[in-house]
Amino acid sequence: MSESINNELESMDIILHSGNAKTLICEALKSIKQGDVACFDEKTTEAKKEIKLAHKSHAELLRKLSSENKLNQVDLLLVHAEGHLSSTDVAVLVIEELGELYKKGYENG
Repeated sequence: MSESINNELESMDIILHSGNAKTLICEALKSIKQGDVACFDEKTTEAKKEIKLAHKSHAELLRKLSSENKLNQVDLLLVHAEGHLSSTDVAVLVIEELGELYKKGYENG
């Protein structure tokens, strides 16, 4: 397998796990808005696991490129993957905090 294809597959792995995390955290938000705290907690935990897998894939790819002194060969797909990872990371953090506010509202309700 060529190096270019391998890098593309690794970038797609970042996108895959980021996408899974985004889907899960959006489902978590929907759940908490409907009052389903248990589902919110479960989906949030799953989303955080997926975002960790995306970060792991990202770190491994950067380590590989760095060790081969090929950081100047970063392609558009990797840049896209990094953008997807960053935006999803923020969404997970914000929605997790928003869910905690919903929980307090239900407790005080």
